Amino acid sequence: MPSPVPREKVQIRLAPGFIDLNWNACYPESREPLDWLKDHPMKLRPRRPFLRLLRTALALAAFVTTISPHLHGALLREYRLFTGTGTSPQTGRTYVVLRQFRFGAATRYLVVNPETLQSGVLDARDLQLSPVPWEAIAKQFEKTPYFKAIRDAEAGARGYENAGLTHFPAPQSGVTLTVDLCPSKKPLDRILFTDLIRAFDKDESPVPVAVALTGVWMEKHGSDLAWLRSLEKSGLISVTWINHSYHHDWNKKLPLKANFLLEKGTDVPSEILRTEAAMLGKGIVPSVFFRFPGLVSDAGLVTTIGNFGLIPVGSDAWLAKNQLPKDGSIVLVHANGNEPIGIRRFLSLLKTERENIVHKHWLLYDLRESAVLLEKRKPASREP
Repeated sequence: MPSPVPREKVQIRLAPGFIDLNWNACYPESREPLDWLKDHPMKLRPRRPFLRLLRTALALAAFVTTISPHLHGALLREYRLFTGTGTSPQTGRTYVVLRQFRFGAATRYLVVNPETLQSGVLDARDLQLSPVPWEAIAKQFEKTPYFKAIRDAEAGARGYENAGLTHFPAPQSGVTLTVDLCPSKKPLDRILFTDLIRAFDKDESPVPVAVALTGVWMEKHGSDLAWLRSLEKSGLISVTWINHSYHHDWNKKLPLKANFLLEKGTDVPSEILRTEAAMLGKGIVPSVFFRFPGLVSDAGLVTTIGNFGLIPVGSDAWLAKNQLPKDGSIVLVHANGNEPIGIRRFLSLLKTERENIVHKHWLLYDLRESAVLLEKRKPASREP
């Protein structure tokens, strides 16, 4: 196994006032300059290679990023990897600590319950903190669903496509729905969420759904993100927020083995941490799941993601690619306006299953709960 990322050296400083020269890069139609470039008096139109070189150079300078997220008016800064355990004096529950950041004058931590995969943010005053190397934590909690899922992803990484979780054992008929929001100029396909809520109504409320966010989509679609958050706050949907990288770069001229996050010069730590910081700045708690852009990765990248405490999520039912869902499938659709056929096919599936939904014979499953169930059903030890 490749040696872990030196976690104590990787951090993002959220510096205010820095100008971002990146533009959207998920699909060819979305490659337009950002508003800053449009409004700049010099009318700059830098080309893609220059942007990639500039972004890499900035990242190497202590991972200085181009965003300054605010959470309820306070600056979120010094977001970095942190490995340790933390026990809540109030509940006695022990968490795995993944990140540390400053929030105003306070120090806070992103943590996960290794038994339930539920993540959260706790203040330093609410934790009895013990800094521990990642390898020691993995050993201490090796029998938990969290670390079993990370190990399984690394052991199962083959080729360049669809690493990680792709299918779950379903106790009843149904699927786990994942919705990707890659960079796009088009608005959110809100009909997916409104029809979901209407279809399940009080039969399964809140409706569980996993949403994979990119940083650039969050930048450009503040009102759509706020609308999603309003559905979550009102109890209509229960969202597992997945990290889908910040830029989601894609180059149609490159083969898979050198594309997306595998493209030369890509700063993977920044793509991970910057997206999480942006989520927190919007009041969103990142989950411990990561979806590779394009579902493209290799064994080394899967290990890197695992060393950041993240579990890759693939799919065995990308609807726009004519992959038909089965019971237990992880369904993939894009609600960023760029893949309407996937949305239509899922809405058609809801109509087909209408009677089964009413009688609770066809359900949507929570990604975290499904992952826990999967790992608990596997043998306790799979040592060679």
